[in-house]
Amino acid sequence: MIDDMKRNWLKWLGLTALGGCAQAQPRSRSVTAVVINYTDRYIGDVWVDGVWVGAADAFGGDGNRVEGLLAPANPNRKVVVKVKWRLSGLYDIASNTYSRLPEEEFSTEVPVSWPYPPNPNYLVLHFYPDGRVEAELEADQIKRRIPKPPGYHRNSRQ
Repeated sequence: MIDDMKRNWLKWLGLTALGGCAQAQPRSRSVTAVVINYTDRYIGDVWVDGVWVGAADAFGGDGNRVEGLLAPANPNRKVVVKVKWRLSGLYDIASNTYSRLPEEEFSTEVPVSWPYPPNPNYLVLHFYPDGRVEAELEADQIKRRIPKPPGYHRNSRQ
């Protein structure tokens, strides 16, 4: 039978070992979500793993930034995020107007491009005209992959 003093020492050693394990685990850090839309449709809402991260005008969206997501805790582990979004109006460049279309909802699982930068600040979602969505972590500079079309003059503040 173990006396009380030994029991307390064993508890202390166990808690110390657990505390050391907890500190050895990599920690997640907060990132800002950015939605970039390369399509001619308005993306009304975007969610990543159930968290609302914004919306984007047709051919735009790189100015909208929403915080609250976490970067992967382990930079060596590849991550897949569940992305859900709603498409609505069709944008016409010549008239700078939207035509109303029925809202459509989509969802897919998107692998986050790997390897990750050492200190990511942004989770960037790229929405393509063919319906494909790509996700990447960026440290400091968000890059559009497709330039805005000629004649595009819509301002995100309009």
